[in-house]
Amino acid sequence: MRRIKKVSITKYIISYLIGLILALSFLMVIFVSILADRMIYYDIQSTLLKEIAKNNKNTRYEDGIIKPNEDFRYVDDGMYFRILEEDGTVILGESPIEIEDEASVYTKEGISQRLKTVETDGEEYYIIGRINKRMTKEVGQIIYNQCIVNKRNVDSKYEFIKYTSYASIPVFLILVLMAGLVMSGKISGPLKHMSKTAEIIGKEGELSRRMEYDGKITELGVLAATNNRMLERIENMLETQKQFSSDVAHELRTPIAVLLAQCEYAKEYVGTKEEFDDAIDVIYRQTKKTNMVITQLLNLNRLESERVVLDLENADLDEMICSICDEIEFKEKDGVCFDLDLSGVRADMDIGLMFILLQNLIQNAVKYSARPAKVKITTQYRESAVVVEVQDFGCGIKEEDLPHIFDPFFRVEKSRNSEGFGLGLPLADRIAKVHGGELKVSSVWGKGSTFTLVINGK
Repeated sequence: MRRIKKVSITKYIISYLIGLILALSFLMVIFVSILADRMIYYDIQSTLLKEIAKNNKNTRYEDGIIKPNEDFRYVDDGMYFRILEEDGTVILGESPIEIEDEASVYTKEGISQRLKTVETDGEEYYIIGRINKRMTKEVGQIIYNQCIVNKRNVDSKYEFIKYTSYASIPVFLILVLMAGLVMSGKISGPLKHMSKTAEIIGKEGELSRRMEYDGKITELGVLAATNNRMLERIENMLETQKQFSSDVAHELRTPIAVLLAQCEYAKEYVGTKEEFDDAIDVIYRQTKKTNMVITQLLNLNRLESERVVLDLENADLDEMICSICDEIEFKEKDGVCFDLDLSGVRADMDIGLMFILLQNLIQNAVKYSARPAKVKITTQYRESAVVVEVQDFGCGIKEEDLPHIFDPFFRVEKSRNSEGFGLGLPLADRIAKVHGGELKVSSVWGKGSTFTLVINGK
């Protein structure tokens, strides 16, 4: 694969700008040359025709002869005027040349009525004719008015304009180049600064640095803002990862320490079967607790990394809620009372994941309620959505803790309950999101909390 040579943005812009200017210069020279020649041609032709038309008014037809008025011009400012018959016989006027080659003046239709160039004795002349309609009508045959002028005298007046146009091209292009350089500086300057900032962040790991841009170019402002948002997200992710790793280590350290201590105790001091059974029971409970943490961490990681493929099935949410409540009532005996207001709702869902979500919400409501615990569960349709509300009447959650309630390992004050690992609600929140829904919480400190699940229904 061919390796592309890297260049600075300033050099890149300038090189392309110079190339564009050179190409534009070439095109402008051609354009000016062609346009100037055509404009000069038509301007000379137009000028001579106007002079012919003015001089036409200074003739009269009298006694069968075309006569000049006193204002008739034979020669004026280097222009020679003549009146001719159709065969080329001169009736009035003068000529600076003897035109011997009639083919250079005549066409099949008669005297040329377009601007032509005639060369004689080393000099070039412009010559043009026009039919004098008034005289033609009065005389009864075609009468021409003709004007002849030295090409050198006429062209000298236009050469200045033409060459001035050529001279203006490099001036114009230099101004364009200067403007281009200024604009490239306005673009490349901020980009260089952003690039330098990115390099420092990459080398030194200073994720707290941000790219600055306060110019007028919208795209550069968007680029800087987007990069800053990305840096902020990366910084937050790294901080979250550090905190997550610390929390995982903390949660697993306690049961592992208990397991090690219990094993050492059993090895050194256990002498009876009863003591051995007690040690095994402690080891079992701590192993079960560790396994629960690991399982929830694995589930949470799979959901956050989007590696979960949902096995969707249209199922009855009310039936699932009743099953979870029956199981909890069996374990709690008379310690819990469920108030169910179910509406027979169904939804497309992954039954296994949705069971975990609902179980966490209901167990969480029971856990943080005073005994006997009262939990109210409501299901209903709202337009095309299914809404499940789980309300407890426990101690509630403080307002400053609500934004963090779905963060992994976050637990509120010990006054609520120290049991659990702070993974149930984050897991429930992720399950709701992979189903295209959301999990919301509202709470009043000292009065209880309400968790609301909203997903698409059917």
